[in-house]
Amino acid sequence: MGKKLKLKDGTSVVIRPLTAGDLEKSLAFFRKLPPEDRLYLRVDVLDEKAVQNRINNDGIRNYRRIVAEIDGEIVADGGLEMRPHGWERHLADFRLIVSPEFKRKGLGMLMAEELYEMALKEKIEEMIVEIMAPQQDAKKIFERLGFKQDVVIKNYVKDIDGQKQDLVLMRCNLEEIWDKIESYFQEIEHREMREENH
Repeated sequence: MGKKLKLKDGTSVVIRPLTAGDLEKSLAFFRKLPPEDRLYLRVDVLDEKAVQNRINNDGIRNYRRIVAEIDGEIVADGGLEMRPHGWERHLADFRLIVSPEFKRKGLGMLMAEELYEMALKEKIEEMIVEIMAPQQDAKKIFERLGFKQDVVIKNYVKDIDGQKQDLVLMRCNLEEIWDKIESYFQEIEHREMREENH
């Protein structure tokens, strides 16, 4: 089961939960990512066991993962990692990866909307994104979603190649992300109405 939606160019997409049977599709998605995108991911997504563990949520009990599928192929992967106990229970880590060929087509916003709805159900107030400093394209995407840079920790993390990188922490409350999503879809609606009237 999933939600059937359309991208800006009319392409049909299904957004659904990631399932145990998605190993091959997930591997195919990650293998198609440019090396510079894979370099900064938390796990080696070319390692079949690592991807299977990721699907199984091994060691992360409070993760909700979704994927976007076009013609049976995964083209985006997103998730929320909840922090259900203690002083961080109002926070969730926000993750989103979109295939380069589907960037700037509205897929990131559709995925963000789904993650927003999930966060709302979980009573999350604020979402956190952690990226490495070289991920400037990712930073721009998250800024469009309403995330703002909060903290930079120098030489704090290592990329897949073992090189130390600065960790950039970005933050966004649910209200801000919804405002960005809403204004994005209103803009598309107005554009479509203008096109129909010409």
